[in-house]
Amino acid sequence: MIDALIISPKQLCFDSRVILKCKWGCEQKPVKCDPQGTTYSERVGALKKYTHILLVHSHSGQDVTKALLELEKKAFLDGYYLAIAMRYCHFCDDCNIDEGGTCAFPQNVRPCEGLFGIDVIKTVRNLGLPINVLQSRDETQNRYGFLLID
Repeated sequence: MIDALIISPKQLCFDSRVILKCKWGCEQKPVKCDPQGTTYSERVGALKKYTHILLVHSHSGQDVTKALLELEKKAFLDGYYLAIAMRYCHFCDDCNIDEGGTCAFPQNVRPCEGLFGIDVIKTVRNLGLPINVLQSRDETQNRYGFLLID
């Protein structure tokens, strides 16, 4: 990871328009962003009960996903039994879901920050971290993920 910061839920920027983009502006399949029967207010309410959030930054979405899953496990084993990663899944190089198949690692799917209405761009900019809307696939990506810890 390039950066890692401990932040509070108060430092997260929420915007309901993120949910609109999540539902209608994203090409990803529903299994990756399934709210699991929860409402928006339930998800945000649960998130705000956490006291610490680890924000991680990398240039690789896959690296962020894998690091968060490893950190979630370590946090759990250290006694933070409610720790959970929050990050759109980039676990596999070639996703079976994207090809119309079933998930090869359903135990690794975690909630996407978009389901919570988290404006990742505004959040990380407010924290002084780099992020821009890419104009081409050749540009350097800045990928972020969250580990909720309590």
